[in-house]
Amino acid sequence: MSLATVGALAWTARRARGADRRWRLLIELAMVPSSVALVWHVYWAFAHGSALTTRMFGAAQAFLVIVVLALAGVLSFPTDPLDAADRRIGAGRAGRRWYAITTLDCLVVVGSVVLLVWSVLLEPLIRARHVDTAGLLSGVMSATSFLILVAGILLLATFRRPRSGLALALLGAGLSAMLGYTTIYLIAIVEKGRSTSPAVEVLAVAGWLSILLACLVPMPSSAAPSRRRDRRTLWVQAALPYLALGVVGGLSVGELIADGAVGPVETYGLLALLLVVLVRQMLMLGENTRLLVSVQASRQELHHQAFHDPLTGLGNRALFADRLDHALASRAGRPFALVFCDLDDFKRVNDTLGHGAGDELLQITAARLRGAVRSGDTVARLGGDEFALLLEDGHDDPETACRRLATTIRAPCQLAGRSRPIGASLGLVLADPARHPVADSLLRDADLAMYAAKRQGKGGLVVYRPDLSTPESAPQIRAHLDQALRGDDPASVLGVHYLPVVDLRSSRTVALDAAPCWTRPRTGQFSSEPLYRLADEAGLTLPLLDVVLRQTCRDLAARGARRIGVPAFVTIPMNRDLEETPIAGVADLLVDHDLPPQAIILTLTGTCGLAAAAPFLRRLAARGVRFALDGVGGEASSFAAWHALPIEIIKLDRSLTRAGDASAHGRTVLVRDAILAAAARLDLTVIATNLDDSAQARELAAAGCHLGTGPLYGSPHPMNEVPTGAHPAHPAEPADARTRDPRQPVGTGRGGGGPT
Repeated sequence: MSLATVGALAWTARRARGADRRWRLLIELAMVPSSVALVWHVYWAFAHGSALTTRMFGAAQAFLVIVVLALAGVLSFPTDPLDAADRRIGAGRAGRRWYAITTLDCLVVVGSVVLLVWSVLLEPLIRARHVDTAGLLSGVMSATSFLILVAGILLLATFRRPRSGLALALLGAGLSAMLGYTTIYLIAIVEKGRSTSPAVEVLAVAGWLSILLACLVPMPSSAAPSRRRDRRTLWVQAALPYLALGVVGGLSVGELIADGAVGPVETYGLLALLLVVLVRQMLMLGENTRLLVSVQASRQELHHQAFHDPLTGLGNRALFADRLDHALASRAGRPFALVFCDLDDFKRVNDTLGHGAGDELLQITAARLRGAVRSGDTVARLGGDEFALLLEDGHDDPETACRRLATTIRAPCQLAGRSRPIGASLGLVLADPARHPVADSLLRDADLAMYAAKRQGKGGLVVYRPDLSTPESAPQIRAHLDQALRGDDPASVLGVHYLPVVDLRSSRTVALDAAPCWTRPRTGQFSSEPLYRLADEAGLTLPLLDVVLRQTCRDLAARGARRIGVPAFVTIPMNRDLEETPIAGVADLLVDHDLPPQAIILTLTGTCGLAAAAPFLRRLAARGVRFALDGVGGEASSFAAWHALPIEIIKLDRSLTRAGDASAHGRTVLVRDAILAAAARLDLTVIATNLDDSAQARELAAAGCHLGTGPLYGSPHPMNEVPTGAHPAHPAEPADARTRDPRQPVGTGRGGGGPT
């Protein structure tokens, strides 16, 4: 049975990995000399007529090596911590320290038990019967070794989570059977017997069989879910060796009081145990020191994480608020300024280049801000793309310092392999003891100045002025817009006005371009461009789009668009998943208002979501919805959209419809004509945008772009005020024989040719 167990351990070790393989190999190495000793034992029994040996042959004196290997195998059994946070068993010095402490615990506990058994049972028997010392020593060592191994199993089961409780239980049962067998063997030696009962041999066979079955149990990759160790478990684990040693010490004191002396075995055994406990205490001191250093490092890391932004390494809002409060408390002797910085069009970077590029842009901006200020200044990321700077290190002219800072920020950087400028709007406020008693008021004024810079066209610097602080300042505007979109602001008028799209040859209105507008009593009117920008900054683009679509359908239905055939363009951003926007229900919305699918033409802006949006847009096109592409020829345009998306109409970017200076006019005309020629080959209708000059309109009409819109034809008006005949600002020219009725639907003709 012992040879079969060794073979099973070797076979399963070849198939196992990691700790599961390690414990099998170590137990196997320990069992090989044990099997050899058993062969010698059989030889002794046949040669001497006795099953009890009085001495051990030379190879068996390597008993200590066997115990060390077996104990290492037991402690290597795959286990996990009781608490997931406890990682004391692992690679490196911490793992070796744990093994050493557990081994010493086993020695202290077992040594204490052996000393107790010796003092209470063995020593009196030896004195009375004069037992052979060599045989007795052999039996005591065997029993002690198995007792150490069983103690190791119990420590693992108590203070760890075995990955296979069944395998550990079988291993413990086998070692316990061996312990029982060696104990009976020891008793037989003490009783001076020559043999043991054959039934006792069955106990040894059962022990080997149990170890064999343990190595055949499959080992899972992880243990059951961890449980948090309670205080009782921690206390027992720490105090166990000292309790055992205390019992032995108490026994020795009792013996000293009763007999006036302590036996040599107890004396040397107690001294050995004290030495083991001392070594254990030193190891525990090192472990506690390591844990203390780890706790201090963790506290420092948590403190850093609590007050710093993980992406940029800058201070966060909490740290900035603390520094700002400190600056306000000591401002009498140290004047300071606050700068609020917000990146322009940061969302577009995320949408077009990906969030990785957006994170890189934030890191580049943070590094530039940190490098552009003095060591005594504070730079923090408040969240998103918002940064704040506290300038309190003796800046004589904060405004000049901010302008240098803005120049540093806006320098081009490499993003996604391309050089891109960084746009940033800055608001500066000087600390005023009378106006800024608390940090919130100072932050609010800096925020107002920053939004004033954005309203001036982005990329600027505005120094706070008292006239910026009104009930309708930027933060309040965003809140009011949200209320207006929900219909909760009775003072707001949120509607849709329309620009005429005219035939450049006949000056007749052939379509309308929907432009949302928002009016409040104290702020006046927000036109479409600043309104779209404000909605984008406030995260209200989708609610605004829903309002525009619904209002446009109502206006078309009221005008009778089914009869007149004048469609309306509605601008749609491509920088998001269109299936999650109001666009998904536009076909049903047209049906609800009894409008044909051609009544609304969706104008797509940007091409960042081209691949993802194409299948969805084709499904809408199959239901009769038409699409136009905006900004053709501009910075964000892409020829890929011409064939990937189901578009019928393209809108020329203003850079192609407004020629600019004379030096660039020739190249602009070549690019424009190339686009018009390509559109003609693809049966795409072309609309010129931002027209403000009659000569410009005539030039485009002669080049083959027969539709246009812009300031030349007036400002946006309600639908019932938009003329449907020849526009007075651009008198009709004589139509040739090829001109068709302009009231027919836009975008079904050939090339750049106008309405058909």
